[in-house]
Amino acid sequence: MAIPSHEEQIRQKYARFQQLQQHIEQISAQVEQMNQQQEELEISKNAVAELGNTAPDEEILAPIANGIFFKAKLMDTQRFVINVGSNVTVEKSVSEVVDLLQKEQEKMTARITEASAILEQLSEQALRIYKEVEKHVQQT
Repeated sequence: MAIPSHEEQIRQKYARFQQLQQHIEQISAQVEQMNQQQEELEISKNAVAELGNTAPDEEILAPIANGIFFKAKLMDTQRFVINVGSNVTVEKSVSEVVDLLQKEQEKMTARITEASAILEQLSEQALRIYKEVEKHVQQT
């Protein structure tokens, strides 16, 4: 097996650098998406808590789709119906729903932290390879 030439080594390193860049972009997009989900969980948690403090028979606007609402009267502000999967729903209290959303936020935070650590490692690898390639190119 022949030893790769200097030029071939540079090509291989550059190809690895490009792979790392693509991976970094993918993970960055995932982190951004998780951050948005984190914000949505916070909004939901606040909405549940606020609804829990709202008097029954209060009129609200209930969303049907993005920007489309209908007027409704609250019947029960202390019990929420939660989909637990497979078209199964259960009733939960305000505090149970807030706790559930808080736990989801904590899981999301852990995933964001993990992905950010991986992103940092990949960025360091990419920077090292970039510097190596740049050094080799300047020497030739």
